Amino acid sequence: MILRSISVANWRCFLESVELGPFVDGLNIVHAPNGTGKSTLFEAMRRAILDGHRVSGRDVDELRPWGRALAPKVTVEFVHGGTEYRITKQFLDNQSAFLERKENGRFRPLAEGASADEQTRALLTQNPPGRGLAQVRNW
Repeated sequence: MILRSISVANWRCFLESVELGPFVDGLNIVHAPNGTGKSTLFEAMRRAILDGHRVSGRDVDELRPWGRALAPKVTVEFVHGGTEYRITKQFLDNQSAFLERKENGRFRPLAEGASADEQTRALLTQNPPGRGLAQVRNW
């Protein structure tokens, strides 16, 4: 997998939409002071790829921005096997998952809902979580 970009909204410390990328081929360095959300962005990317959009529980509730009733949303653009994809997920409220594939220069719908979860996991992991949040052993 080659990461192209990640954007989040309503995710832990990020109230407004934040986008990181587009990344270039080769090495990209993300540099910022401690406490600015670098690890949070990595976590959001991991959740977009490995977790089902309907996952629930206390750990998922903690994705909400602190002290707010907002639904966390993440979009990840990536390349796998020479093909470009975009996965967008919203957790907790109005849960959704939408997978797109770039065709003729534009992203086109490929799958939604549970099918988008399953197809994304199948592309990028051999040991997806059966249910619940992704564990380190599945990365």
